[in-house]
Amino acid sequence: MKQFIVIGLGSFGYNLAESLAKMGHEVLAIDKEEKKIESIKGNVTHAVCADATDKKILEKFVSPDADAVIVGLNEGMESSTLATLYLRDMGINNIIVKTLSDDHAKILKAIGATEIIYPEKDEAIRLAERLSTPNLIEHLPLTPEYSIVEITPPENFIGKTLRELELRKKYGFIVIAVKDVLTNTFYLIPGADFKIRENTALMIMGKKEDIEKLGF
Repeated sequence: MKQFIVIGLGSFGYNLAESLAKMGHEVLAIDKEEKKIESIKGNVTHAVCADATDKKILEKFVSPDADAVIVGLNEGMESSTLATLYLRDMGINNIIVKTLSDDHAKILKAIGATEIIYPEKDEAIRLAERLSTPNLIEHLPLTPEYSIVEITPPENFIGKTLRELELRKKYGFIVIAVKDVLTNTFYLIPGADFKIRENTALMIMGKKEDIEKLGF
């Protein structure tokens, strides 16, 4: 079980805190609006109604041992910037901050944020990728060069083995897992004789430039 602190219960923060708690983690949620705290307190470990732009408040409730502190304040640049600055001064190692502005992101990085989240921008990019490649289910960037994506196999893959498809030779990627979507069963590192069936999804890994050329 990990310990997370979510500051700011807008749509992003609320859903994040609730989801982390459902996964079995210890979650402290902080927001200055009492209605939001009342709404979430039964779904997280602890919920505190307080102003997270007050350094004394953060020092009182935020533990340096937390696995991550996520700042999702919606009150403008100043609030999240102050909270990030105070968290850095407190020695928090993992500070994840939500922003909608590239300029704000630069400021947050400069003062100590370890990761920047663009909820709307990231979702827009995922949607664009899914619309551009209809068989794309999910996309996970690994490095600037490589990605893992989950795709629905095209019809001409069904009934053929991985050896017959020669995916690495033809497309430059490898299949690292196959998921049966009906039973939610995973077949990790399938062998060359593994036959692709209907109602499956392929987890593939390769260079982004090769994956973008799939054209399925």
